[in-house]
Amino acid sequence: MNNNTVGFPLLASVCKLVIVLLCCVGLVGCSTLKSLTGNKDSKLLFKSRDQYVRIVPQDSVKGAKVPANGQPVSLDEEQMRMALASLEFMTPGKVSSTPVFEKPELDVLARYLSTALAQAGPEEDVAFAVVGDYRAVYGLAKEQMYTSGRVFYRDGKLNIIFGAIHGKYWPNADRRLYPMAPGSRSKTLPHTWVLLGQADQAFYAGPEGQRTDWVVLDLASMEARAAMGEKATATQAPGVPGLQPYYGAQKTVEERLQTLNDLKNKKLITDEEYEKKRLDILKDL
Repeated sequence: MNNNTVGFPLLASVCKLVIVLLCCVGLVGCSTLKSLTGNKDSKLLFKSRDQYVRIVPQDSVKGAKVPANGQPVSLDEEQMRMALASLEFMTPGKVSSTPVFEKPELDVLARYLSTALAQAGPEEDVAFAVVGDYRAVYGLAKEQMYTSGRVFYRDGKLNIIFGAIHGKYWPNADRRLYPMAPGSRSKTLPHTWVLLGQADQAFYAGPEGQRTDWVVLDLASMEARAAMGEKATATQAPGVPGLQPYYGAQKTVEERLQTLNDLKNKKLITDEEYEKKRLDILKDL
C-alpha cells in the first residue's frame, strides 16, 4: 500500500513535467511556423505540401535598423533562373561541387520569386522552401532533400540568406518542430555546406565578419556575361578546385554585336567597355 501511495504522485509529477516540456517546444515551433505561415502581413504565392514561396515582413536585427529593400523590382524568369543556376556548394568528404538547385526547383523558384519580388515592398522579404530528389549514398537510390532561404533585392543586387541547403526532408515531420525556415539577418544557422564564390557573387560581410550563408548576386553583370556568351571564373575556396561554369551558350559574332548594342543602349555597360568588347568580338571574324 505504501509503495502505491508513493509511486502514483511520482508518476504524476513526471507526466506533468513531460507535458510542460512538450508545450514549451510546441510554442517555440509554433512561433517560428507562424512567422512564415500565420502572419497576417504575409502573402502566399506558391504551396505544394511543405514547399512554399511567401512574401513576409523583414526579420529584425537586435540593436540595429534593417535597411529598406529595393522592391518592388521587375526581374524576368530567365534572369532569376540564371542567377539561381549559378549557385554551387561543397559538403565535407566530397571532391566535386553540387548545384544548389535542380531543374524542378528552378522551375518553381524562377517563376514565383520573380513574381514575389515584383509585389513585395521595401520592408518585405521573400521566404521559400523547395524539395528535390537527389541521389543517395553510392547513387543506388534517391532521397528527398530541401533547400530554404530568404530573398530580397537591395542596391541593385539579389540577396539570398540560406536556412538549409539539401537538408534531410522528412515528409511526415511536424513542421511546428521542423519548420523548414529560411535564413536570418540576425545570425548564421549552423551548417556544414560551403557555397562556392564565383564571379558576380559575393558573401555578405557584416559586423561579425563574412557570412557564408548569405550570398549577394550581381544580376546586371551576370546578364552582360551571358549575353556575350562568356563563362564565369569561379574563385577558389580552400581545398576546393575552381569551377568554370558557362552562363549561356556561345553566340554568333552578329548576335554578340547586337547584344552589345542593346547593353549599351540600356546603359548596362560604359562607352569604354562597349568599345573594348566590340574590338574583342571583331577579332573572332
